[in-house]
Amino acid sequence: MTEAGRRMTVLDQREMEATDAPASLLMQEGIRLAQSGNDADALLYFDRVLKLRRSLPTDVPMHAYGLAACWLNRAEALMRIGSEHHELALRAYDEALALLRPLPLGDDARFPGRLAIGHQNRALVLAAQNPPATADAIAALVDAIAVLDHAEAMDATERQYLLAVAWMNLANIQATENTIESDLEAREAARRSLALVKAHEHEHAAAAEAGLKARHVLCHIAARRLSVQAERENSMADVHDATDLADDGLELVREWERCGVDRFRSLASDLFRFGARVYAHYQPHFLTEFLREQMDPRQSTDSYVQSREIQGAAQEIVLLLPTSSSQNE
Repeated sequence: MTEAGRRMTVLDQREMEATDAPASLLMQEGIRLAQSGNDADALLYFDRVLKLRRSLPTDVPMHAYGLAACWLNRAEALMRIGSEHHELALRAYDEALALLRPLPLGDDARFPGRLAIGHQNRALVLAAQNPPATADAIAALVDAIAVLDHAEAMDATERQYLLAVAWMNLANIQATENTIESDLEAREAARRSLALVKAHEHEHAAAAEAGLKARHVLCHIAARRLSVQAERENSMADVHDATDLADDGLELVREWERCGVDRFRSLASDLFRFGARVYAHYQPHFLTEFLREQMDPRQSTDSYVQSREIQGAAQEIVLLLPTSSSQNE
C-alpha cells in the first residue's frame, strides 16, 4: 500500500470512529429511556443511531453488529408500545437478522447471542398477531435453538439460559395448537427448558422465571390430558406428575419471596389454582394440607400470603374443599 493509501486508511478509520462514538452514546440513552418505560422517546434516539450507523461499512463485522443491535432495540421498543406497531417491529427484526446471519458467529460470543435473540423475539411478535402466524413463529424459534446449539463461543451458563427460554417459548406456542401431537411436542420442549435451568433456578431469578413458565405450560397440557382422560391404570401417574409440577413451582416461588423477589405471584396463583383442582378431583384428602401449606406465611412472607393474587386464588380454592373440611377451617 502506498503512503497516500495508508494515510487514507487511517483517515477513514478516524472518520468511522468519529461516527460510531456518538452513535454509541445515543444508543445508551435510548436504552436508558426504554428501560424507564419511555419507549416512544427511545425510538427517537434509535432512529438517530440508525442514521449514523447506516453510513458505516457493514462488511466490517462490528459495524454490522452495531447496526443490527440498533434494529433489535428499535423492534423491542415497538413491541412494547403496542400491537399496532407489530408490522414495523417485524421489519426491524428482519433488518437485524439480515445483518447478523452473515457474521462469523464463532469469532465473538455476542454474535450468536444476538442472532438467537432476534429469531426468538421475532417469533413472539408472530405468535402475538391476530390471527397468530404459529407455523412461522415455531420456525423462528427452531432457528434460534439451532444457533444456540452451535454457539460454543458463548458463556455456557448464558447459552443454557437462552436455550431454556427458547425451548419454553416454543413449548408455549406449540401448546396453543391444542392437538395431541402438538401437546406432545410442547411437553417435550417444556421438559427440555426445565432441565436446562433446574440447576440455576434457586440462584438466579431469570432462570427461576424460565423454569416457572415451563412448569406453567406443562400444567396446562396436564390439565387438558386429565380432562379428557377416562379412568385407567396410568391416570394416577399423570395426576402425581401434575401435582409435583404445581408443588415444586410453588415451593420455588415461596423461596424467592423469602429473598424479596415478588414478581412471580401471577404465575404462582395459576399454579395454586391448578394444583388445587387436581387435588380436589383426584386426591381430595390432600387438598386441605395443600391449601394450608401455601397460605402459611412462615414458608414465604406475609405480603405474599396477603397479596391480591394469592388471596384471590385461595378464595376460589376454599370452595373446592370437602364439606367436612370447610366447616372445620
